[in-house]
Amino acid sequence: MILIKTLKYAWILSIVISLFSVIWFVLGITANFQREIDLIYTVLLFFLGIPSVLLIIASIFLLYKDWPQSWVGSKILVCIGILIMLSLSVGLINSVNTSGWLTEKVITDTLQTTEDGKYEYQMEWINLFQKNSYARLYIISNSTDEETRIRFDTPVNTVTVLTRGDVNYWISLTASPKEDVYILTTTDKLSLFLPIETYEIDVKNEIAVKIE
Repeated sequence: MILIKTLKYAWILSIVISLFSVIWFVLGITANFQREIDLIYTVLLFFLGIPSVLLIIASIFLLYKDWPQSWVGSKILVCIGILIMLSLSVGLINSVNTSGWLTEKVITDTLQTTEDGKYEYQMEWINLFQKNSYARLYIISNSTDEETRIRFDTPVNTVTVLTRGDVNYWISLTASPKEDVYILTTTDKLSLFLPIETYEIDVKNEIAVKIE
């Protein structure tokens, strides 16, 4: 009787772990539903995710129907099922990349220095190729080492491919007559992906305003 109860509790626990791993996997491969499933994750879904779901359903059904506990073979099959479910769960959890949903996925161009020498800067693409993607300016003061990140509303969601070289200059940042205000312009290096746009960057107040 104790063995049956222990086995039953282990089975229920494995169902919970397996269910958690499936949910975690789905959230991971879609970046919390912010991107489409790619080919690699589709294969993993077919070989790991679907078998896990089927085993969860079968386990819940058998527990609900009160599986034949007196048959020795059923206990062995349950043990094998638990091991398979846990093995699949490990595979599902380990295959998840948290970049792009729990943590930001950042792609940058080459670090540059403004002509007046006050700042170093670069463009940052955040979660590119996802629904929650956006662009921002990373800027660091050469006098104080203070770092600032300013978001600007370029249509990043329209980008479907991005080519990169050893050196990439996607934006330029030039001083304006106003103090701590710079003009950001996207370069022709991005003209295949985005229109060339100009923004007024207020570094002190961390504001970006598009110049029409």
